[in-house]
Amino acid sequence: MMLFRLIAWGENAGNMARWAAALCLLALLLVVSMPVRAQQQQTAPANPPTAAVDAGQTDGYGIAQPYIRSPKERYRLFVFGDKMATGLLAGLWRVLENNPRFVARGRFNAGSGLVRLRYYDWQRAIAQVLDSRPVDIGVVMLGVNDVRDIVAGGRRIPFGSEEWKRIYATRLDAIIETFRNAGVALYLVGLPPVREARLDAGVRLVDELIRQRARASGVRYIGIRKHFAGPDGGFVENGADINGAITRLRARNGVHFIKAGNTVLAKLVMDVIGKDVERAVALPAPQAMGVGGADAGGSDKPFVGRAGPGGEPVYESPASLPGTDTVYLARTPSSAEVAAHDTLEMLRRSTAADSPAGNLFRQGLWAAAAPGWVDDFSAPLEELGDKAGQTGQAIQAGKAGQNGQAGQAGQ
Repeated sequence: MMLFRLIAWGENAGNMARWAAALCLLALLLVVSMPVRAQQQQTAPANPPTAAVDAGQTDGYGIAQPYIRSPKERYRLFVFGDKMATGLLAGLWRVLENNPRFVARGRFNAGSGLVRLRYYDWQRAIAQVLDSRPVDIGVVMLGVNDVRDIVAGGRRIPFGSEEWKRIYATRLDAIIETFRNAGVALYLVGLPPVREARLDAGVRLVDELIRQRARASGVRYIGIRKHFAGPDGGFVENGADINGAITRLRARNGVHFIKAGNTVLAKLVMDVIGKDVERAVALPAPQAMGVGGADAGGSDKPFVGRAGPGGEPVYESPASLPGTDTVYLARTPSSAEVAAHDTLEMLRRSTAADSPAGNLFRQGLWAAAAPGWVDDFSAPLEELGDKAGQTGQAIQAGKAGQNGQAGQAGQ
């Protein structure tokens, strides 16, 4: 519209000087408008994040794939941390209420962290838990209480100094190694923004150290700051709950979460863990390693354990089986072996009655070796020819004689 007005003005004037002035004015308007438009594009608010969580990990950061390597029907999840982790566990109970695949427990100390070891030693506490009970997945949320100096060797080491960072990283690495030695999949949960600016700067530093050590060690880091931050990246009280409704998520103290926020936090964590569990379940069964297979009758039931939710076989490790001989327990249960007998009762209930495992746990009967299986020691007579046949006959005759002698001795 401006261009048409300028052209009309030039035609009516019939003056070349005015034409030139009109063109200069048009050029000036175009030049002035370009930076304005660019600035509007840069300052426009970004679209809300579509991802629930910034997992911060890819194969390029040394993460073993799949991260959870053993498919299971039920995963024992354990949360460790401060008061913020307490809220996380409460949120997990709500998120997992109708999901029987996970059992969540926790160990907490409200004012703890990795700075004041005399106040609470998390490496020692975690090691005690992992030694005393089976844990499949560990979730650690610590750090909001660590924006303070470290006192070590009679010296005070200023927060944020290079020495402070080195000591803090060493303590993080020790915790990571504790989970690795126990064979537990570890998830390090990052920290959200807090209201007080100085404290928030310190929380950012601690969060970055957690992220760096997780990536350097090849463990999962779940970054949550972006999800709970405002447009400027800072603290906000309100946000979307798990149903998308805007509500208050943070406590009035500007640090912790309230119920709705803890539920959102738990969902972010379970989104990451759930994907890793799905990848573990999608793995082919380890048939080549002789861990399981169909029984001699052609049944598709797993040889040990039972079928999972998707029909996949669930394989048990030796550590999960009773310490006392299973055959003896199945035949002669004793009140003196209550703990082991309770475990056996659980195995009886969890296996099909007509499966090899069911016969073993109920009657103490081992399944006959299927031809070609690792425990099948019979000679392949049909493949070795006449000589093998003669040898096979001699073996069978010897067995018959031995059986006869054994029978007579038994009488």
